[in-house]
Amino acid sequence: MIEIPCDEDWELETDRLLLSPMSATDAGRLFELLEEPALYSFAGNAPPSSVHELEERIRLWEHRRSATGDEVWLNWTLRLKGDGSVVGYVQATIKASQAEIAWVIGLPFQGQGYATEASRKVVGWLTERLKVNELRANIYPKHAASQEVAKHIGLRPSSEITKEGEEVWVSRF
Repeated sequence: MIEIPCDEDWELETDRLLLSPMSATDAGRLFELLEEPALYSFAGNAPPSSVHELEERIRLWEHRRSATGDEVWLNWTLRLKGDGSVVGYVQATIKASQAEIAWVIGLPFQGQGYATEASRKVVGWLTERLKVNELRANIYPKHAASQEVAKHIGLRPSSEITKEGEEVWVSRF
């Protein structure tokens, strides 16, 4: 079973960003970014319906482990170092030595390299601290921006397609 690190052990920093363990107190600022329907143009899901709904979802993630105990859930809120603005989040679901990673950057902050910068830091931490040796990301075939992020963090497309129609991108270390 994977040991869940204490929150202080996975507070991360890049040149421009602070990555902190997501908590329910982040819900209000995240909701402002996540309520934009255009964020979901490639995904089959919809924005959270309210701050309360997002708080409840985050409270579930704060358990840091699935109900079955076989997955560890790590979710980082991304903030600009300069003014503390929340720009998005990165999440990793770890099972054994494999991690599935995902990123979401709010529309006002897209195209500035934040997803790549934060995801690189998370990948390095996952491989170093949790000894993850396989990384995966599910990306819709027409989502060029996410494909670019995946390439920049070392992932390559596989021939595997999820039931949702996403292509699985993979890297093994």
